[in-house]
Amino acid sequence: MTNAHGVGTDQGAGQARTGRDGNRDRDGGTVLRTQTTAVLVTGSALLAVPLALALHTAACGTLPPALGPLAPLAPFVWPLVAAVAAGAAYTAVRRVPTRRRPTAPPPAAPAPAPPDPTGLPAPVDHFTGRVIETDAVLRLVRIGHRAIAVTGAPGTGKSALAVRLAHELRPLFPEGRLYADLGGGRGEPSSPAAVLAGLLAALGAPAEEQSGTAAALAARFRGRTAGRRILLLLDDAADADQARALLPAGEHCLTLITSRAALRDLPEAAAVPLAPLTEPDALALLAAVAGPDRVSAEPGQARAAVHACGLLPLAVRIVAGASRSRPTGQISVLAGRLAAECDRLHHLGADGVAVRTAFEAAYAALGADDRALLRGLGACPAAPVTVRIAAAAAAHDMARTRSGLDRLADAQLARPAGPDTYLLHDLVRLLAAERLDHETAPADRRAVLERVLAACAADASAHGGRDWGVAEQHTVPHLVRAAVREGLHRHAHELALAADPWLEGRPGQSPRIAMWAAVLDAARRSGEQGWTAHAMRGLGSAYAHEGLLDRAVDHLGMAAALQRHAAARPEQTATRRLLGDVLRGAGRYEEALRELRTALEGCREADDTVGEAEVLRSLGALHLDRRRPDEAIDCLERALPVLARHTGGTAGPADARHTGDTAQLADARRDLGTAYVQAGGFVPAERHLRSALALYRRDGLTAGEGWTLRELGRLEELRGAYGTGGELHRAALAAFERAGLGAGIAAAAEAVGDNLLVQGDQWGADEQYRRAAAAHRLLGDDARAAEVRRKLGT
Repeated sequence: MTNAHGVGTDQGAGQARTGRDGNRDRDGGTVLRTQTTAVLVTGSALLAVPLALALHTAACGTLPPALGPLAPLAPFVWPLVAAVAAGAAYTAVRRVPTRRRPTAPPPAAPAPAPPDPTGLPAPVDHFTGRVIETDAVLRLVRIGHRAIAVTGAPGTGKSALAVRLAHELRPLFPEGRLYADLGGGRGEPSSPAAVLAGLLAALGAPAEEQSGTAAALAARFRGRTAGRRILLLLDDAADADQARALLPAGEHCLTLITSRAALRDLPEAAAVPLAPLTEPDALALLAAVAGPDRVSAEPGQARAAVHACGLLPLAVRIVAGASRSRPTGQISVLAGRLAAECDRLHHLGADGVAVRTAFEAAYAALGADDRALLRGLGACPAAPVTVRIAAAAAAHDMARTRSGLDRLADAQLARPAGPDTYLLHDLVRLLAAERLDHETAPADRRAVLERVLAACAADASAHGGRDWGVAEQHTVPHLVRAAVREGLHRHAHELALAADPWLEGRPGQSPRIAMWAAVLDAARRSGEQGWTAHAMRGLGSAYAHEGLLDRAVDHLGMAAALQRHAAARPEQTATRRLLGDVLRGAGRYEEALRELRTALEGCREADDTVGEAEVLRSLGALHLDRRRPDEAIDCLERALPVLARHTGGTAGPADARHTGDTAQLADARRDLGTAYVQAGGFVPAERHLRSALALYRRDGLTAGEGWTLRELGRLEELRGAYGTGGELHRAALAAFERAGLGAGIAAAAEAVGDNLLVQGDQWGADEQYRRAAAAHRLLGDDARAAEVRRKLGT
């Protein structure tokens, strides 16, 4: 039963015990009276017969005539009569309990036990997942913890888990289960005094004990719970102080607490934090509520829908309920509605339950400074946020910003994700963006984004991304796109130029492609031809790193055409050199040679010795592909000293700003080693290849490491060491997998297959050939895939 304070308990526990005691007393009196009556009746029956016979014998001198023939049996008749009478009396006594209610017929079958009344809410339907968290709570109960706090962000299903656990634990707490809704998530927390009054009433305390100060009520509550086995569920606690005042005193009591706050100031309670669901559990919940047929019919759309919900149980239930309530509620329709971030929170609400409401309550509970910080983070359109970016958004110093982010983490609106990096849930970020739009003037919103863009560009220019990580890799493209949408085209272009050298060396080029596509959009809107050329060149370079050579050639060709009449001659030669490299990779050697010679002439006219060395390195690689090792060695030997001087050689760690220049030096050494392999100079070949490998590994250039390992594998095979060569090819394959480079995976898998074939492992070779052919197909190179497949079964 739940009282006016939101407190529930088992109904009539004390009254039931009193009733049972009263019934027991009444039943005992009835049994005693019935037994006494039976004894008296039996005694009368036994005494009446011998008394009558005695009187008759005294008067007549003989037994009655009817018993005359039995005179010889007289010694046996009286004991028999006595035994029959005693048996009748015993039967009467034994039947007394069944005669208490002679009008009630015996039941045909045992009646089910009446339900145990409880103050706990009913468990939610279709509860899914949370196996790890459930096991954690049960383990804490087994080892004797008296208080357990289930904490998490709004919508993570804290109450659902706690209620379910409370029902599972009922047999361990037979003296009562109490429940109180503390109202913390609604922003209107109940006072401890009001909650304690309700708890005392639920425990049967008289009215005079239900009033007084909070301290007095707490003392009475502890007194009534001492020595009893009671489970208390405190749902939605606002903070540690509110929960601490309500803890019972019994050593055998258990208190389950749910809260959006981390409750770090409540050491009495063992913490069990809840994160969003895993994808399989979220899909299982969607299927359970919406129907398994709808989810199985559109698995891809179902995954998109649960990820748009942020894998939050509350959001998934809302979406699933919307699908179930509509006969034609296909998952694909719902996923399409959720795809647009600007409308997502609007669609995550139904029947008075909304994700936005839960997050807005948490937002309202923050202090003014922390609300301003969260609003500023709404200008950062990517989930990971560094302290530097957050400080720029809020216009605060680093220390103040870090403290604010820690408070957001305590409120479950952010969580630490690395050194000086925090992660905002996608739906929290959308709420922050909404609050920024609704509570900030347009000019102020624009200023926030400008500060964030300027901070990122300055950081990239000063540090070259040396201190950056995965967070910036995804944040920068999102910021560039946001700048373009806000019309901050110059800021978008400057950030892209500053971040591109670092993004170029990262595994996976999708973020880089997205960034330059946004800059191309900005260039078209603003009419800046130079920006268009930069965007085309950046896209061409990114496509080349992905192994999409045809797209790379198209974009680089357009960039070269746009730069033909540009004043910046070094940019022209750099684009033509890159175009020559891509044409070489595509096997278009004559076109590559023409572009590289044009670039070489441009460098010499501009007296650009470093640019000339870079073009010579590209020419050396082209001669290698054309099987002209002597020409390759000539070009590369001339380029190598200039590149070494430009990058400072190999002494000490390279400056991050010159990572691209270091890659040029490493590439030159690798190509020179390959040229010596072709020419039969194995000793200088190994020296240059090992030097290149050290440079690649020093600067984390995984793709270059893979190509070098493959060349070292070939060198060992030429020496006849096929076992060592195979190991090097497999190491190259692993490096390409880390880099996510499809072209390298295809090349290394084919090299492993060739090695296994020579060693007589046809089955292993075929497996690698199939993998290489599949990688070529993914790159769109069907001709090369067919060539590899022809090796199968040879």
